[in-house]
Amino acid sequence: MDRAIIFCRTKMDCDNLEKYLRSFGNEFSCVCLHGDRKPPERKANLEKFKQAQVKYLICTDVAARGIDISGLPFMINVTLPDEKSNYVHRIGRVGRAERMGLAISLVATVPEKVWYHGEWCSSRGRNCWNTNLVDDRPKGCCMWYNEPQYLADIEDHLNITIQQIEPDMKVPCNEFDGKVVYGQKRKQIGTGYQDHVSQMAPVVRSLQELESQAQLYYLKSHHNA
Repeated sequence: MDRAIIFCRTKMDCDNLEKYLRSFGNEFSCVCLHGDRKPPERKANLEKFKQAQVKYLICTDVAARGIDISGLPFMINVTLPDEKSNYVHRIGRVGRAERMGLAISLVATVPEKVWYHGEWCSSRGRNCWNTNLVDDRPKGCCMWYNEPQYLADIEDHLNITIQQIEPDMKVPCNEFDGKVVYGQKRKQIGTGYQDHVSQMAPVVRSLQELESQAQLYYLKSHHNA
């Protein structure tokens, strides 16, 4: 997987993932695109990605609106969006102009407590440690993020069943027609593409390991700060 757009839930998540991937050197070269980056930097980062000077573009939903990159093979959801429409916008980044694209989502199996800084947060997240829930009194800056429910809502909205693999990453072997090359134009070879996910099992397994390592990296960095 040498080219992908990666969606994170927050700007801080984007920054943390960028820092983590860059710790590996050029192996996972990347740039960030979100509202806290100055316009010249956002423009330069997008151009670097378009010109294939870096492998990965890490961004938020707002920053990615209107991006048009031809032949983009992969899209990764580090976290599912809580708005169904944002999922549609995300997957719309790949598979354009009759080209094959693959969307991969890393989905937690249980609800997670995450930061949610609204207008009630005077610092809007900067150095905020209010771990009360948004429904608490006094109002806090955390919420329960229920990805299994968001996935079900997305499937209901699109009227499809999104193919899943279990945490053990064992993908059942199904029949499919030919080898899929993401980013290239589709060939007229029938409907067997729906089973091609088995081809991507090693990549998905690697993504799961990277996400776990990134979370540990952030926790260790924060603890030592």
